[in-house]
Amino acid sequence: MKRVPAVLAFLATLSCAVAQNAPGPGGAPSENRYDIVGKVFAPVCNVLLAGGQSANRAMSFHMVMKDVTGRLPKQFNGAALDAAAQFPDKVKLTAPVLGEQLTVCRNGNEVWATPGDKVEYLLQQFKGRLPRPTAIKANTPIFLPVTAQQAIFLPALFTIDDGKQFDTLNGEPVRVISGGLVPELAKSTKSEDFRAVMWVAAGYIPREIRISRRDFTATVAIKDLEFAPKLPASTWQPPAGATDIYRTTPEVLQQLLFVVMNSVNVKPKADDASSLSPDASPTPAAPQLP
Repeated sequence: MKRVPAVLAFLATLSCAVAQNAPGPGGAPSENRYDIVGKVFAPVCNVLLAGGQSANRAMSFHMVMKDVTGRLPKQFNGAALDAAAQFPDKVKLTAPVLGEQLTVCRNGNEVWATPGDKVEYLLQQFKGRLPRPTAIKANTPIFLPVTAQQAIFLPALFTIDDGKQFDTLNGEPVRVISGGLVPELAKSTKSEDFRAVMWVAAGYIPREIRISRRDFTATVAIKDLEFAPKLPASTWQPPAGATDIYRTTPEVLQQLLFVVMNSVNVKPKADDASSLSPDASPTPAAPQLP
């Protein structure tokens, strides 16, 4: 299975600037492009990184993958996923895998996943290709290679295209922000072809993000993005009546997310579970930032 672009990591590591300007057409943001990026991702940083100042320390959203081309699996097209996170130690992902909805959730010091038999099967299929167990600090929902202080300077790693480009997406006015990595970083990571485009609606709400490289393109449509002080406690609990539950520790969370994201929309090849087979050989699809 080809590895999914690190969209969520790309989103989380862009940072937090503040500016004011008159809105563009239909309320679409019109100020400096770097300021818009900061305002889009400031609430995300507030959930995923320590040191947040806003009262909204939780988020949830629905995303749909589309326009997937190149070396990424065709079955990614149309895949619908649900995600949620809450500072400091909760995260949840639900995705279509092997013909049903598979959920991975961290709730403090416990990690669970359902249905458990499918999770165990996937771990076996990816055996030898899994990322190493990661020690997750108690003060962040998932492991990220940056702190809140470092995130302030991360926009300097990106070159955002000049100009003010406005468009309409699904009937809604949006500002279009596009760019890539600064030349030095692009060269050192062999990612000169890395490009990202983001469509931003009024209120600094990201509607779509497209990641592309020489050999693939993938777009994520973001829907129902909401921020709140916290989410209901039931969000982080297994479904009522569920008995087939895989339980582990936060150190294994990254492995579970890896196998799920690399098995999205994989269908059973037969009714017999022993014949299920996700594609092999996950490979990096996005630059690995220092």
